[in-house]
Order: sequence, then structure tokens, then C-alpha cells
Amino acid sequence: MKSANPENEYIPLDLRVSVRRDTLRLISEMAQDMGISINEVFSFLAEDSVIDLEILEDLNEVNIPNKCSLDDLKNAISKKRLS
Repeated sequence: MKSANPENEYIPLDLRVSVRRDTLRLISEMAQDMGISINEVFSFLAEDSVIDLEILEDLNEVNIPNKCSLDDLKNAISKKRLS
């Protein structure tokens, strides 16, 4: 996962995770196919699940109105998709 912080580093984290038997079987197979440990699979899955959540833009300049019309909301979404 790319990070906006160049000093970002991996932090070891011991977790206890409960998964269904079928899920564990699939993760074990995935780890075996990739030649890595189950812990590494969970690490990759965790990073991939949040990669799009990292905000790279400055939100200090974003103005959030108290209310807006449905048309205003549609226009704002359309403009965001075009940019």
C-alpha cells in the first residue's frame, strides 16, 4: 500500500481472529499458493481493504453546507466524476 507518509513503516501486531472453517481453508490455500504465511495473507488483506480509504487531499478547504437541494447534490457528484 502506498502511503502519503514517507516514514510509514510496518508495525507488528498480534491479533486473535475468528473465521469460519471454510474461510480458514481458503486463506491457508491462498498462503500455500503464494508461498507465504497465513499472517502475511491477513496483512495483505487488511492493507488492501483500506487502501482506498487513505485520504491524500487536504480537506481543510472543503466547505460542507448545512443543507442542499437534490439538484445541488447531483451537480456536485457529476462535477466530481468529471474531474
